[in-house]
Amino acid sequence: MICPHCNANLLYKERSGRTCSKCTKKFAFDPRTNELELHDLRIRKLAGKLTDSGRLTVTVGQLEVAASRRKARSGSGLAEAIGCAVVGGPVGIGLLIGGVYAGGAGTVLSFFGAFLLFGVVVTVVSAVRRSRHRKHGIGVGASRGYLLREWMAVYGSLPAGVVDEKRVRDIHRPEHPNAVLLCPDPSVIAFLALNGIPERFSVSLVARPYGVPDRVPVVVLHDASPEGCLLARRTREALPGRRVLDAGLPPSAVMNAPGALSLHGVRPSKDQMGRLRAESTLTGPELEWLAKGGISPLVAVPPAKLLATVGGVLERVLVTDPDRREAEAVGFLTWPGESGSG
Repeated sequence: MICPHCNANLLYKERSGRTCSKCTKKFAFDPRTNELELHDLRIRKLAGKLTDSGRLTVTVGQLEVAASRRKARSGSGLAEAIGCAVVGGPVGIGLLIGGVYAGGAGTVLSFFGAFLLFGVVVTVVSAVRRSRHRKHGIGVGASRGYLLREWMAVYGSLPAGVVDEKRVRDIHRPEHPNAVLLCPDPSVIAFLALNGIPERFSVSLVARPYGVPDRVPVVVLHDASPEGCLLARRTREALPGRRVLDAGLPPSAVMNAPGALSLHGVRPSKDQMGRLRAESTLTGPELEWLAKGGISPLVAVPPAKLLATVGGVLERVLVTDPDRREAEAVGFLTWPGESGSG
């Protein structure tokens, strides 16, 4: 890897303890020793891309999800490893037994059978370890805090344009807002606040449908997930008679979109699926995707795309001319490259 301080090309033995043997300076990540295969130069490059070369301010959550998306999309390889065991295991056993019965001439068969079985065991054990490791802190969502902790320990400050969402306190709250923007993800709330959405549109940012101002529309942003797709309905139930607009990330935007981060989580309960089926906006393929535990986090949407979409939604919501307003069709989020009003 390249040293982020002196640009020396370092072999693994030349960077023991995450310290460059040339300039003796420590770095935050060694791609060979962390599950996400991160290194400092990649993080800086990624931060520059997310911030649009410094034009935007993004959160640690957005950076960490972007940094882990490659591993998250490729998965732990557990399913592939199981497939390998199903096919390779019997073949290896067959070769081993055949070699034993063939006597001296079967030595080669026995060797290949044992070698194949050994490879299958190593592959499965490695995949299981990676899967457990991801469940305990390195996967998307679960890894939030990992990058912050490691990076800050070395550099003392975050990459340019990146802010810890937990430190975003002074969010503009208009006395008489034109609308309320509801989103349960603190990273997204902080991102919108840091990039001037409350001031630009005079809207309040909230995480829950409680204590919101009366007589103003509520725009809901959410993940493409079972809970996310039910958030607008739950908000209407909590705020009866209120105009609630679902502008979240729908499953259709990510299920087959190139580059979209589509994950698999816990499958929804029967009660959840019943409520999801009652949602007239969800199609059959979307319900099937959700039933299998499909998830795509809103925080994974490219920041520039997310900001532009939210701005476009609020512009349409706040248009007062009824001939120009698009009623409930406020422009769902769509993934970059996909068609749609987002």
